[in-house]
Amino acid sequence: MVERQNREVAGEVSVLLMCAVLPAMTLRKLQLLKLGALVFVPYANALVSDKFSDPLDGIQKSLTLNPKDLFYTPTTGKSLSTELIKDEHSIESMSFADVTWVSTHNSHANMFASGENVLRQVATNQEYSVYEQLALGVRGLMLDIEYRNGSLQCVHGFVEFSLLRDLMMNEIVPFLNDDEQCVITIDLETRGDVELIGSELRNLLEQVPELARRIFRVNDHRWENHTEWPTISEMREADQRVLILVDNAAVASNEKGIHFRYNVTIENFWKGNLDSCSPRNGIADLHMNIPWSMPYIAGLDRTWTRLFTMNHFCCSTGIESLHRCNPSRIGGGDNGWGTMFPRIMLCIAESRLGRKPNFVAVDWFHIGDVHEIVDYMNFGGMLGVGQRCETGLDCATGSCSAEKLCHCQLCSVSTSADCNGCEYSTWNARLPSGNAAILPYAKPLSLVSLCLLYSIFS
Repeated sequence: MVERQNREVAGEVSVLLMCAVLPAMTLRKLQLLKLGALVFVPYANALVSDKFSDPLDGIQKSLTLNPKDLFYTPTTGKSLSTELIKDEHSIESMSFADVTWVSTHNSHANMFASGENVLRQVATNQEYSVYEQLALGVRGLMLDIEYRNGSLQCVHGFVEFSLLRDLMMNEIVPFLNDDEQCVITIDLETRGDVELIGSELRNLLEQVPELARRIFRVNDHRWENHTEWPTISEMREADQRVLILVDNAAVASNEKGIHFRYNVTIENFWKGNLDSCSPRNGIADLHMNIPWSMPYIAGLDRTWTRLFTMNHFCCSTGIESLHRCNPSRIGGGDNGWGTMFPRIMLCIAESRLGRKPNFVAVDWFHIGDVHEIVDYMNFGGMLGVGQRCETGLDCATGSCSAEKLCHCQLCSVSTSADCNGCEYSTWNARLPSGNAAILPYAKPLSLVSLCLLYSIFS
């Protein structure tokens, strides 16, 4: 009760501060005022909650991290990690539709691109440059773009980060050259005049031939006899290693390989809390047992499996999500085994398509267990343990010890082979081993804090 009252007071204070100055604000000043609220409200909520060990930690990290500490140094393929090269070799025989990839939400909104600009630093969702994200194993890039001042800009709300052309030429193309095995997906969210964006995007691809020649085209003659997405090896051999998706049909061009996102993918709605999973777009009725969408891609001369993007970021701002990614939180934070894995299982159950996610999109991908979980989805292994928990719902294994740490169910030295998370398990590309494993996650999981701020970045 006391905590709730404190939260209400914090919220009322922020509202009063805004209401007192609204009449005199220009649009630009209103935007800046909202930006200030992005810092104030999460801090106020953190301050009155006993769930944060250090309420200023995330905010200070966002505002004080020196961009010079980050590295953007295109290198040769020899410098790529041995583990990354091994993983890329291991998936070569898998269909593209059977692989799960790490994706970054607002990939362009990172601390390297922010430089010394505090406004940009507050609006970031990632720490590393796009090149370094790719070098660290990210294979899905989510970019918000808008036509401003005569060019396509990568933006987050009203904040501009970089020219899309510069991002392609200076970061994406160099990595494609350095790593000839990589297959990446670029998912574009458009803002503003979509017809103008479509025209400029097509012109831009003509200016960046090193990217354009590597674009994967679903309707390419090479795939005419394919009844399913080609294998990773086939995409590499054809050097069609870049899948481009866009959120608006007016921007899409099958001829250019710019595919309308909702012909190719399904996705959950990111906004809200992480104890639910509902479709962002689709025909699903949440009160009926019908799928979110048709199981096959549409608008193209193929009957391939529809891909699945799982948005797993809590909030409108990186500051909020940075707090929640703290591994010391319950479940290991939003990117921890105890939060992310149950959410994946929940989304599989709720989508009713029997499909594991192809793209797991996160903020602050380098914090938590994201890569371990995605590796488990691709290759199998053991579920993660050791995260803080209150109940078994906070754990990937479904079991919380008396010491309030996630552990294997009913584990002992003599029976460890029979315990969930204690034995090595193989994950089927289409479904977890046994549909029964999904069912417990179709009901609500433990509650997490709601993002209280309706942001300019939504």
